[in-house]
Amino acid sequence: MPRSSLVDETVTTLLDRIVSGRLGPGDRLPGQDELATLLGVSRLTVREATATLAAGHVLRVEHGNGTFVNPVDRWTDLDAVSRAARAGGQGSDATAQSLIEIRRMIEVGACALAARRATERDLDLLQQHCEAMAEAVTQSDLESFVRHDMAFHARILEAAGNPFLGAVYDPLRRVLERARYQTSEVPVIREHALDHHRRVLAALRTGDPEAAQAAMDAHMDQTSDDLATHVRL
Repeated sequence: MPRSSLVDETVTTLLDRIVSGRLGPGDRLPGQDELATLLGVSRLTVREATATLAAGHVLRVEHGNGTFVNPVDRWTDLDAVSRAARAGGQGSDATAQSLIEIRRMIEVGACALAARRATERDLDLLQQHCEAMAEAVTQSDLESFVRHDMAFHARILEAAGNPFLGAVYDPLRRVLERARYQTSEVPVIREHALDHHRRVLAALRTGDPEAAQAAMDAHMDQTSDDLATHVRL
């Protein structure tokens, strides 16, 4: 098995122990040799896995003292935060609704900016994504639908013309993509989403920031309502 896969598996195993409470905030991890033996992997794999979790502030490394579990409120890895929320009593539905709240905070404002700044090329690409989503609805092609759905929203962020938006939004992408697959499995949700994407694009074409903002806000409402009505995560 490739080492990267072993590292990913080790990250998952360690995170499972943390979110289940077997390793709590402030707990010190066993040494690398002991942990490698316990998990059945190499010391190098353990080192890379703990470094990955430390990069997301799930762990903190105190040189000469050891590696410790951080409180969840210090974590910056969204995947880990999402798992901890579910394990801590916030169900998958509540976690998904929390993600929609974050999306609303970012994307509604971005859509208003895009109404002012989008180029004809941006609008043409958004139209192409809408057409591809429509084709995916007809063909029941979930993978294509999600790919173009994500690309539609990414293009709006680019059209907003703010270089910080991508950096702020990028950590959400992996979590959002997984959630999109779960929700978009429901045919009626795909149909609702396509309708709202078309409305967002129509608002962007007017160049009216308030209209674009309202259209994206309505799309977030639709996403939230569909989640509550049609999906049990």
